[in-house]
Amino acid sequence: MTTAKTEPNILENYTFFVIPSWGHLLGYPTLGQYSNHKVSKISHDLVIFFSGADCSVQTEKGTLYYLFGLGSYYTQFELQSGRYITDNRQLTSLVLSDFVYDHLSTSKNLTLENDRDVIVSENLFKLPIDLSFKSENKRTFIQGTLMRNLFIPYKDLILEFMEALKNPQSFQVDKTGPILLSTHRDSYNQILLSTKMDYDMKSKFLNPTAGLNGITLDSKKHLEQYFSYQNLQYIEELILKLKRVYSTIDYDPMYLFSILVNAALRFRSEVGSSNVQKVERSDEKLPKESIFLSAEPRMNSFVDWPESFRRRTKDELERSVIQVKSKIYQAEEIDKGDIKVEEFGLEHEEFKIRNMKRPLVDIKTLPLIPTSNSLEILLVIKDIVNQDYDIRSIGRALEIARDYIRSMILHSNVLWEMSRYVNLYQKVEPNIGLSSKEKFELGEQIKKWINLMINVQSS
Repeated sequence: MTTAKTEPNILENYTFFVIPSWGHLLGYPTLGQYSNHKVSKISHDLVIFFSGADCSVQTEKGTLYYLFGLGSYYTQFELQSGRYITDNRQLTSLVLSDFVYDHLSTSKNLTLENDRDVIVSENLFKLPIDLSFKSENKRTFIQGTLMRNLFIPYKDLILEFMEALKNPQSFQVDKTGPILLSTHRDSYNQILLSTKMDYDMKSKFLNPTAGLNGITLDSKKHLEQYFSYQNLQYIEELILKLKRVYSTIDYDPMYLFSILVNAALRFRSEVGSSNVQKVERSDEKLPKESIFLSAEPRMNSFVDWPESFRRRTKDELERSVIQVKSKIYQAEEIDKGDIKVEEFGLEHEEFKIRNMKRPLVDIKTLPLIPTSNSLEILLVIKDIVNQDYDIRSIGRALEIARDYIRSMILHSNVLWEMSRYVNLYQKVEPNIGLSSKEKFELGEQIKKWINLMINVQSS
């Protein structure tokens, strides 16, 4: 005779939920691997989530908190070989152990300390999708705060997530099964996939990535421990409903708060949820932030961070990396023993050597770089590259340009790419110039940046 399973109470909770650094939240457990290569540095490890429901489950090892919806784990990182990579993984659930939840809910507030519904802290941005229950003055203040602290700094990543939602092949949870980002003690800092995925999709999704301890095929088995078939069907239908809404709403890419405004309108008109928050909660000071509705009964209890998951800093983790300079990144290993020298013409080899050779150049003073117009900045950088400055000076010019553009809060991808060149060029010996191949490739990259700025200024 089987014992009836106690059904966890799943509560509808439509929120925008962002963890700016997954590694910082967990105390940087690992740098991880990518394509059989060790990661040496992580620049971004953002978790973005549009939730539709949350719930808490009591287990023998403590309380587990689940957030269900549409999410992405986004990383930018560097391999030991010096190769820079960006990667992202689809998610349909976050699984937080009680000690992780309590650490998250007691993170230092950056602003909005007296608003229980909206959180802006060092580890979390969280707000309801529908803010219509707030006064007009409060809504204006919240929008301004979130624009400055979230939507502008992470603009490119949020736009990339919105584009991914439009892809008909994305978040097909009925075909792929659930995808969990877990801090369960038995699957800590792992993504759990479902065996429901077909072979090709499994092969792609199982590839490891930066910042994670692993990716395994346990999501269905994990959920079935705590949720009935009916509950799992409800969760799947909820995720597909969120996919229909967020993949079809209109929004202004220059005003990302419009995503939430238009999503709220759709939910009110089409979903007709009875559990959407309608009343602003009191501003009383509580021991923890109210992140999940299902966690309200535990507002006065805390679980300490266990010694078995030792926390450390990002600097400490990255300093522990043993550099292997001879390791060269290749997406697929190539058997070089099968390549014969006779297959290459001598003229082709000589051209390649000339094309790659770095010349000796004179040290020249950099010209003045504009400070207030991103397009003008990039045009000056383009001239510097074409005028045979030494590589270190080019790196310095890119560093100045990057910092000016950063002050205008434009395009995180441009800043990332500039930083890559800065890091590479500032390590080069003095009086060395770019090879013709390097000059061409950098020139093409700068053209892309210029075209991007032109498009932005004309929009």
